[in-house]
Amino acid sequence: MVEPQIRQNGDGGHWVDMQRRTPERAGLRRGALLTDLIFATFLFGMGVMIWLSVYPTADRSSRTVSSYSQAVSVLQHKADQLRAVGFGRLTFTELRNAGVVDATPNASPYRFDIADNLGALFTVPVGTMTITSPAADLRQVDLLLTWQNSLGRSSSHAITVLIAQE
Repeated sequence: MVEPQIRQNGDGGHWVDMQRRTPERAGLRRGALLTDLIFATFLFGMGVMIWLSVYPTADRSSRTVSSYSQAVSVLQHKADQLRAVGFGRLTFTELRNAGVVDATPNASPYRFDIADNLGALFTVPVGTMTITSPAADLRQVDLLLTWQNSLGRSSSHAITVLIAQE
């Protein structure tokens, strides 16, 4: 146990020094600094390892979501083009003249890879359009877009558009 020490300062006043200065405490304090440094380095290293393990997955997911979003946009644009062409003009010649389908094949299912420059947006893209008539006054257009994703696997998105005779 340490006794309080009364000391005199320069102007004649007194103050009490209540700090304990024992050799055991001074040694513990110096060792604690090294322990704190090792622990902080360990925590920093763990944080870096977690970030490095999560980043590639997040990047891959971001690219996948981006390609699906682009596919939805392309197919929605194609559906808008078909609505603009209209019910009575859903033939190969009319669709080709409107720039909606490629030159080949000239029978359903049609392709629109070149017409929409899909190669600039996707890896190995194939866009197909199949037109059927479920009723005399109705045309059903099935649009399918397939491409190769960043992992080399095939991805696809499809929509169906119904166009009625006005």
